[in-house]
Amino acid sequence: MSSIQSLTAVVTDIRKIEMRHYPVPEAAQTDAVLKVELCGICGSDYDYYVHGEHWPYRKPPQILGHEVVGRISEIGSEAARSWKIKEGDLVAVEAAISCQRCRYCTSGNSALCANKRSYGMSTSMEDPPYLWGGYSQYMYIHPRANLHLVPAGVPAQVAVLFTSLANGVKWAQRAPGLRMGDSIVILGPGQQGLACVLAASTTGANPIIVAGLKKDAKRLAIARNFGATHTLCSEEAPLDEQVRNILGPEMADVVVDASGSVSAQQASVDLVRRGGTVVLGGRTPNKTIPFVMDKLSSRGITMIGVRAHEPEDVRRALAIIAARRDLLEKAAGRELALKQADLALRLIGQEVPGEETLHVALNPWID
Repeated sequence: MSSIQSLTAVVTDIRKIEMRHYPVPEAAQTDAVLKVELCGICGSDYDYYVHGEHWPYRKPPQILGHEVVGRISEIGSEAARSWKIKEGDLVAVEAAISCQRCRYCTSGNSALCANKRSYGMSTSMEDPPYLWGGYSQYMYIHPRANLHLVPAGVPAQVAVLFTSLANGVKWAQRAPGLRMGDSIVILGPGQQGLACVLAASTTGANPIIVAGLKKDAKRLAIARNFGATHTLCSEEAPLDEQVRNILGPEMADVVVDASGSVSAQQASVDLVRRGGTVVLGGRTPNKTIPFVMDKLSSRGITMIGVRAHEPEDVRRALAIIAARRDLLEKAAGRELALKQADLALRLIGQEVPGEETLHVALNPWID
């Protein structure tokens, strides 16, 4: 271990965070140390923070944070050759450290790897090298981690959006095979839903319809800036009627649920055409959804469950970020200090009265 200490924000219990220092490891030949520039706050971070030991990851204490962008502080020679990066490079770090050997990893489905560990979620910070999460000034980079060089000219404040956008690339583009001229309905204008809008717009899909609630007015406005051709409020009229008024009786080629809402997932099969595709990205843990299965078989609908993303999705997401940098800079969210981690989590959880923030990132180098 080096003599440098890393300031970290550690979740110690439900809604409790302590500021602690941990020694920064020295890089070996096959690994690296990252100086974190920004760490985005994910909705799963908020869930862990409010549920603690009931969340299906490791119990506290835990250093959260898996949407990490930073600069290589130190790197071993073998790692530098393997990753094709050097000290000082700005990189995006994928959350998952997969085994790279199982049937899922070797078939391009590493998100399903049962042997993976994940930064900020399922890796213990109680043993050296401790720094397994992005709520920290420094982070350890495992030899099997996936790193992506951030395109030249893209600042960390925009690059930090790569995780959500990689999910959008997988959910709205790759999984359903979305093509130019296809129609798509996206349910839920949260971080993932808006990422799906941007990903869909780059394919030339049209129309792109986004549905939300009355309280989502600001987010629906962002959806229009990202390429949505129509935005709907599900409280104004049944969604199937509103979509039919736009697309006609055939309905949409693709429907993506990014809301995690039981009612939205129920409605999804009524919004898609015969032979169309429904993608379920939003999660509804431990909830039973009343569903008429015959709607799938009688109408030839394909339903796909998706989880996270793959390395190729991150590569494409960073390319979109570079191409749409100006647009994304305008939509950038708030940047807070590590000691404000509690506020950042409550903002994502929409707990702060009068505050509506789509994206929040922690900057470990500001006060």
